[in-house]
Amino acid sequence: MDDSEVPTAQPPPPDPPAVPDTAPVDPLALLSRGDRKGAITALMDQHGASVFNFCSRFLLDRVLAEDVLQQVFLQAYRDIDRFERRSSPRTWLLRIAIHRCQDAIKARNRQRVTVDSDAIHDAVDPGRIPDEHVEKSRMVRALEECLEELSHDVRATVLLRFHSGFSYREMAGPLAASAEALQARVSRALPALRRCLEDKGWADG
Repeated sequence: MDDSEVPTAQPPPPDPPAVPDTAPVDPLALLSRGDRKGAITALMDQHGASVFNFCSRFLLDRVLAEDVLQQVFLQAYRDIDRFERRSSPRTWLLRIAIHRCQDAIKARNRQRVTVDSDAIHDAVDPGRIPDEHVEKSRMVRALEECLEELSHDVRATVLLRFHSGFSYREMAGPLAASAEALQARVSRALPALRRCLEDKGWADG
């Protein structure tokens, strides 16, 4: 099969329609039946939003995150036969995303592209924010600005731990560091994030 047969991954809409209350399709069951394309489509449906949100916050660039999203599922399509099922499909996809994000950052640095902080993806459409979401939106933006001040490695560690729910052991392989070193990295990063948020007026209590 050539790459033209791979389903195109799309970033999630700001306000996705309600999903019917039906049991999710098991992508691994589809793969076991030889339905490779169906398995990838199911993975996109179930984990595309999670992968996109991670990439967007890691890269701080929505457009670049959309490109990386395509790369992640293209690689998943090519390598899915080698998925050993030692982790969940979501964990496998996010591991791919880490490497593709790191590649994207290296390429962006070579091209000396300036990141526009206004391109940071937000779960709420910044064009029309209901009154009740204003404070939450401002807090999210403050947090993302503070994350931007972290190095790429530290930002990836913090996002995987708290945004994606990885354990330190799960992060060790993709980030090429021991679980103990990653835990220490997060422990050092949290006070810096707290001080940054306080400076922006978001003190605890």
